[in-house]
Amino acid sequence: MGLKLATTYILIAALAVIAVIVFAGRSRPVDPEPAPAAVRGDELEVWPFEPMPFMTNSEVRFFARLQEALPEHFIFAQVQLSRLVQATDQADQKFWFNRICRMSADYVVVHRDAQRILAVIELDDWTHDRPDRRRADAKKDKAIQSAGLPMVRFDGRNMPEVMHLRRELLKAMHDAGTWQQSKKR
Repeated sequence: MGLKLATTYILIAALAVIAVIVFAGRSRPVDPEPAPAAVRGDELEVWPFEPMPFMTNSEVRFFARLQEALPEHFIFAQVQLSRLVQATDQADQKFWFNRICRMSADYVVVHRDAQRILAVIELDDWTHDRPDRRRADAKKDKAIQSAGLPMVRFDGRNMPEVMHLRRELLKAMHDAGTWQQSKKR
């Protein structure tokens, strides 16, 4: 009986030690995560921003012509490419997103259901003659066309007439097959 009693005391003592360790671990304060480093400007109550014009004068004129040329569709201006296309490569989605995240399309033609993109439009001015802009335009075109969307470019120095816009855009939508999408519903 003495050995049995000693074993019982040892088990009780062992359980007590384990309980103390478990409860001590729980009551120990957790080290707080370090505060993120302050970024210049965080301390300011108001940041130095003011509204700016949404479009240039020639972009506004072109927008009005687009609306007149395609009254059966929605026209959106200054749309981020990341709202128009997404990567099909799921394993490398972040990489492809980063390739386009700072690009925007001048105008997007969208079906009245507000879901289907029918065409992407760029209004090019003299700045698109520069080599760096040509490279950026080629990347933008590649992203849009890779998604199966028509990219249509117009020269802003030679503002196209309404009927010319309609003809060119309907042809581009027809050639890409997005025109048929607009007739489905």
